Amino acid sequence: MEEAKALYREGVMSHLEELENLSRNLSVKQEQSRRHREEVENMKERIIQLRKERDEIRANVKQQEAEIRAFTAQEQPAEEHHPGAESTQDIDLEIRLEEVKGILGAFWLTGISGKLTKKGVCVCLSTAFEGSYLDSYYVDLVLQPNPRIERHSLPAFIPLQQVAKTHLQRDLKKFLSVLFEHLNAYAGRKYQADRLQALEKIFVPGTLQRNSLCTLITFEYNVKVEEATVCFCAKLLYGDITRTLPTEATVTCKDPALAMQDTASSHSAMFTKKPLHVALDFLKAANESLVHTDASLIGSQLF
Repeated sequence: MEEAKALYREGVMSHLEELENLSRNLSVKQEQSRRHREEVENMKERIIQLRKERDEIRANVKQQEAEIRAFTAQEQPAEEHHPGAESTQDIDLEIRLEEVKGILGAFWLTGISGKLTKKGVCVCLSTAFEGSYLDSYYVDLVLQPNPRIERHSLPAFIPLQQVAKTHLQRDLKKFLSVLFEHLNAYAGRKYQADRLQALEKIFVPGTLQRNSLCTLITFEYNVKVEEATVCFCAKLLYGDITRTLPTEATVTCKDPALAMQDTASSHSAMFTKKPLHVALDFLKAANESLVHTDASLIGSQLF
């Protein structure tokens, strides 16, 4: 009888162990299936995003081509070319055009593209910041006898002539690279300032002050500190005009009676490390979090 009970217990235990193993295996398979579904969903989202970016790039390229055609439409017709009368100057021009093709091909993914013209090349410099396409600018270059700028659509405050004097005659690739750095940095600074102006007036009161090159920006903003709304004044100086972040940030409390030096210093450091609108969004989110926390505490005290 005892042997029968022992065998029964062993059978039950063995069955339970088998059920536990089955349950464990089933759990592992379910987890693997869940991860697989997540990977598939992530891949689908990535494919959709890549297709969107592809369509945006195609649209941008088409727009650039249309703008280049419009920009070069007023170009004077070239002189008649007589077969067999090709000069050394024409040969040099063809060699230079081939070099320009190679340069534009290397630059294409960086935002620099162009189209060969009868006199040289029309270059399109497309600016962007944090994945957002911004303005495009054009420089029409004549390559013979010496490279020179015939026309352009750059703002007057971009040091085009200075960059051309330093690099255009010596290194066309360097000229385009440096010029693009200036334009892209200006576009990025302008983009940040425009985003700042779009914030709510309750958070950023007053008027944003900036110069044409957006290398000096001053503004005020309100932050909740220890249940009190404190107004800070910020002055951002962009000492390097090829950068989108300030080289110097000065933040002061508008009310000198308040001891806010540590807070102002932390804000100054953040403005030199993060884009302007990102830093302000961070302060705004922290501000709203404090407001919601205060409201929750008040509500709990009432009840």
